Amino acid sequence: MHELWSAFGWVIPIIALTTITSILAASIWKRKKGKGRWMNLLPVLLLSISIGGICLITLSPFIGEGGASGAGQGQTNMDPFSNLKLNLLYRNHLDVPIRNLLANIVLFIPFAFFSSWWMRHQRAVVLKATFLGALFSFFIELTQYFLPLGRSTDIDDWLMNTLGSLIGGILFVIAAFIYRVWKLNNR
Repeated sequence: MHELWSAFGWVIPIIALTTITSILAASIWKRKKGKGRWMNLLPVLLLSISIGGICLITLSPFIGEGGASGAGQGQTNMDPFSNLKLNLLYRNHLDVPIRNLLANIVLFIPFAFFSSWWMRHQRAVVLKATFLGALFSFFIELTQYFLPLGRSTDIDDWLMNTLGSLIGGILFVIAAFIYRVWKLNNR
């Protein structure tokens, strides 16, 4: 956890500032436009915060063993689950690969949840949110491959991000169902 905080701790104030600014803008917009539009604006704001956070975390130059500026080219892995198998089988401590795996999944859950919320009136919301998450993750991996960020392009990251998108879409469907049941019971 200390490694994650030292690497990405600078992102927290930016996300907090963006969140506060977005909520203030949304509350002003709500007063001018009425109550019905609030539920249409909120998922877009939260989705934009999620996209910004993902971009800050995944596209910031890597500062580590590759150099202080992160100007080097990272590694490339196009063999599904090979890096994951290596890390799980030949590591002394399993906490690092497990954290990496979970971080890639958890990173895209809010993205898919808010995408699903935004598209809540359409059909196949989970499928569309998963597709959008897979597409967004693909562009991130492509950017990491072509830009000298010192980041690794890994098919496992793409797979785990897509899985996180699927989970986020499913969580939205569950939350929407619970909300509808709660709303019906409170009438």
